[in-house]
This record gives sequence, structure tokens and C-alpha cells, in this order.
Amino acid sequence: MEKYRLVQEHKGDGEDFLDTAANCEVRITQQGKPRNYISYSMNLFAKGSDTIVLKAMGRAINKAVTIAEILKRKMPLHQCNALSSVEMIDVFEPLEEGLDTVTSRRYVSCMKITLSRTAEGMDTTDIGYQPPLPVDEMNPGDFHPLREAALIASS
Repeated sequence: MEKYRLVQEHKGDGEDFLDTAANCEVRITQQGKPRNYISYSMNLFAKGSDTIVLKAMGRAINKAVTIAEILKRKMPLHQCNALSSVEMIDVFEPLEEGLDTVTSRRYVSCMKITLSRTAEGMDTTDIGYQPPLPVDEMNPGDFHPLREAALIASS
């Protein structure tokens, strides 16, 4: 493939996954640092969002799952997971004369994790639904309202 260059990348099926980002959406990439995604997500919740959506594709899926589990241990969150795939079409143009244009099709796995403070709007009968963790399994960290409430309750 050294005689070709990528000139166009189309997204086929699964356009709903690739739509423009909403205010409460966190798109996770393979290069991003988990602590930045966690901080951003916590800020969205602090600013009043009741629901956020983590979206990841391909190799970033394991990072999205890790981030969701960390967030669930910081505050009680309902979780709903959805898996899908997107067809990616790559078009390669030849760098030398006499060669044909090459089109490559591949399917990339996608994961959408919806995290919500309340069960409103969540389908609790969905196969990907997970209820919040028990309070004793949470570790909200220093100076967090949930930790202060747990300390007062245990006194």
C-alpha cells in the first residue's frame, strides 16, 4: 500500500452513532487520557446534566468501559449499554500512473454507554441495563458530597 494514499473515508451504516456531538456526549478516543474524560464527565454532572453518553469505537471501547466503571464508583449512576457496528469505506488513490483506485470496506465495533443519575428515560428492562452500585462499593474521593453524606450517616 506504499504506492497509495488515503484520499477519502466514508462512513456507511450506523450514521446515528457518528452524528454531531451533543452537549452531554463524551467521545472517547484511543489517544485520550482517561482522567481527562472522567474530569469532563464529572463537570457535566456538576453543571446539572442528569444524563451523559460515552461513545467509543474500535480499540477505545475498553477505555470507555473503564471510565464508566470509575464514574459509577464516584456517584450512583444507572447504566445502559448499546453495541453496534459502523461500515467504514476507505478510498485510496494511486501515487503512480497505471494503478487503479482501491476501495476498502471494514466494519468497526461501536459502544454507547448511557449514564444517568435517575432511572427516568432509561429502559430498565433493556438487556444492557445495570442499576447503580450499592453505596458501600462506592469511593467518591475527597470533598465529594456523597462521601460527606456517607460519613454523616455512619456517625
